[in-house]
Amino acid sequence: MNHENSRSAVEPVLRSLGYEGRVRLSGALGERIADAVETYLGMAPDDVLHGFRQQAGLPAPGAPMTGWSRVTTQPTFGQWVSGLARLGVTAGAAEATARAVELVAGYAETVGPDGDVRMSLYGYEKLVCGLVDVARYAPQGRAEALALLERTVEWAARTFERDRPPAHAANFAGGVITPTSHARTIEWYTLAENLHRGYLAGADASVEDVARLWHYDAYWDTFAQAPEPGRPWDVPVWLHVYSHVNTFASAAAAYEVSGDPYHLEVLRNAYSYVTTTQTYATGGYGPSELTLPEDGALGRSLEWRTDTAEIVCGSWAAFKLSTALLRFTGEARYADWVEQLVFSGLGAVTPVRPGGRSPYYHDYRLGIATKLPHWDDWPCCSGTYVQGVSHLPDLVYHQYDGGIAVALYVPSEVTWSQGGREHGLAQRTDFPDGDVTTLTVAGTGRFALRLRVPPWSSGFAVRVNGEVVEAPTVEGGWRELDRDWADGDEVGVRLGAGLRVLPVDRWHPNRVAFAHGPVVLAQNADWTMPISLATPWEMVDLDAAFTREDGALSYRPVGVGTARLPLGSLRPLADVPDRIPYRVYTDLDDPRII
Repeated sequence: MNHENSRSAVEPVLRSLGYEGRVRLSGALGERIADAVETYLGMAPDDVLHGFRQQAGLPAPGAPMTGWSRVTTQPTFGQWVSGLARLGVTAGAAEATARAVELVAGYAETVGPDGDVRMSLYGYEKLVCGLVDVARYAPQGRAEALALLERTVEWAARTFERDRPPAHAANFAGGVITPTSHARTIEWYTLAENLHRGYLAGADASVEDVARLWHYDAYWDTFAQAPEPGRPWDVPVWLHVYSHVNTFASAAAAYEVSGDPYHLEVLRNAYSYVTTTQTYATGGYGPSELTLPEDGALGRSLEWRTDTAEIVCGSWAAFKLSTALLRFTGEARYADWVEQLVFSGLGAVTPVRPGGRSPYYHDYRLGIATKLPHWDDWPCCSGTYVQGVSHLPDLVYHQYDGGIAVALYVPSEVTWSQGGREHGLAQRTDFPDGDVTTLTVAGTGRFALRLRVPPWSSGFAVRVNGEVVEAPTVEGGWRELDRDWADGDEVGVRLGAGLRVLPVDRWHPNRVAFAHGPVVLAQNADWTMPISLATPWEMVDLDAAFTREDGALSYRPVGVGTARLPLGSLRPLADVPDRIPYRVYTDLDDPRII
């Protein structure tokens, strides 16, 4: 079903299995996937296509959509198609596949022979993604999707302005806006990704030629070399953060087409830069949608910004960058950011609701915070939400020449072929409430099982059928068990999670979040006192400062607060409903209520 490999210039070290339909998630993530299938299949095709048909002068049954889609669904149409096509495979939802094909066929009727899609570059980039994903994941729609892609690329090549200005503080998304609506080129540097992917999926070489015109060399070049240890990154800041992380997906696609090691080095350095200078404890990043200088701005933003992280779009961009690095390097550490976001980023937002009310920002500000949906229907995050959720099964297991690698510890099942035999693993886990994951083998034969050791782990340990075994560290930083397996063998993994204190940055060592492993904890802020600890907090015995409630992931601070404001307990941010006050960050040495 994956049509990219024949044109790729590089051989992946790891092969993800989600888009081969071999992974199924259960538990909370499985429920999130099922909810996305139901919600996005609940969008009436005639409503989704109404504006496009009206613009083209065709009969337009259905009703106009609302919010960002009040004129047409251009802002997210391609992403909805992409997410449905992906869900068809990763969730095994044949109806989602059929719906993606139906939407492309209906949309194609609105595009004339000249290929004019009547979109700005912002919408067209997303349309290209949807067409490519139908070509890759929906065989019945492949021919029509590729034909439409090739026809519209010809139009785009002769229509869009090619000024391609690098973004800067006064033009944070690098856009060119002229009186001609088609020439609106905001976030132009994300276009190359899906054009490259279209070529890899079988489109004409002319599509690849256009992709190369939209490389963001001026920005990528600043990541060609990492700074000396202890030195700041010499990269531009005050830029639109989501799209500037998303542009590295274009660099990843360029690497897959060309094999140029320059692009892989850019990806490595970009990952390091974002995860060490721009991210919060959740893995989210970008207060007010901006990249920030390394001067304490990240910590200061918590004093007043409610739009702390564009969490849904940001998660999607991070998933793509991390997936590319996992595939091309085989290094386990590139799943660390993914794990943060699965538990405390995308996995901690309330789902998109029917009617388009979508999560958008996460709020981590000091004093009090709340989860609120976007104030308008069907915003950009309604597109990246379905893409990110559909991608979750592709993040968990990765096959390599010797066996299977487990990157995330979540309830799930996987099957794969190795040495002419079919193998399977079923992962049962009580994590994060508990600390043990059990992997049960299906089938017999020899293969290597690689396990990722999370950076937060203390006391990671492995048992096979109840007996403690040594799992040596191998290339890529994985722990490996290479042996002959029998049907029903059980691998028990003690993960070693515990309560952690995480400063926001080095300029604010006492402005901290609390986490249990990768799970960021939110304090109940409904008429409660913020948590304070003696400083330096590194000297505090956390087991004495907090009590763990039995049977749930909840920590209660030892102490009573005040008569009016008792101390609130900590629970996973993912468990906090909309509109309920909470705190993620607090100043331990100067806790504030307002």
